[in-house]
Amino acid sequence: MPRPRLDHVRKAQILSAAAEVLSERGYANTRVVDIAKEAGTSPAAILYWFEGKDGLLAQALALREQEFHDRYTVRSGSKPTASEQLRTMVEAMLHHYDWGLWMELCVLALRDKAAGAERDRMDRRWRAALRNVIRLGQESGEFLAGDPDETMFVLAALIDGWAPLLAVKAKGVTRDRVERAWLAEAGRLLGPGFDTSPLKRTR
Repeated sequence: MPRPRLDHVRKAQILSAAAEVLSERGYANTRVVDIAKEAGTSPAAILYWFEGKDGLLAQALALREQEFHDRYTVRSGSKPTASEQLRTMVEAMLHHYDWGLWMELCVLALRDKAAGAERDRMDRRWRAALRNVIRLGQESGEFLAGDPDETMFVLAALIDGWAPLLAVKAKGVTRDRVERAWLAEAGRLLGPGFDTSPLKRTR
């Protein structure tokens, strides 16, 4: 009987290690040998699977994003109201998403078409999820009537603008301050059916 191939397991381990190292050290300060050490393999094995750090970064973030999406989509979908679903999504994006790694991908996307396509795919997925919850609340009468795409555009832009500042620890930009401001604006756009009380921090 032939031995089972474990290539897919090794590749996933390398990607997970790459995400950890890239998130901690940043793209410019990460070497392939650093990732190999974290993954318990050799630089040659990494270069067998990937075309250097560029390919690793895009795929590592894609893996992290998929894990994040699966975890919080299930958690959000289990909530009974659109308000609770939206709050769960935003709590996840503000307090659990790896924005440092996302910023590294955005910089790479400026010069790499594959990274740009991956960044665009992730962005469209997040915006679609946000739009769907807003539309759900509007159709049920929980939120004020309006264009769900326009409402999504504003609320997504607020997170997209503030989250990177949180990642770099910009002076005066705290998670509590961003959370309060986002909830206030969401309440203004969605109406009294949206719960603007402080988010519950989960793990």
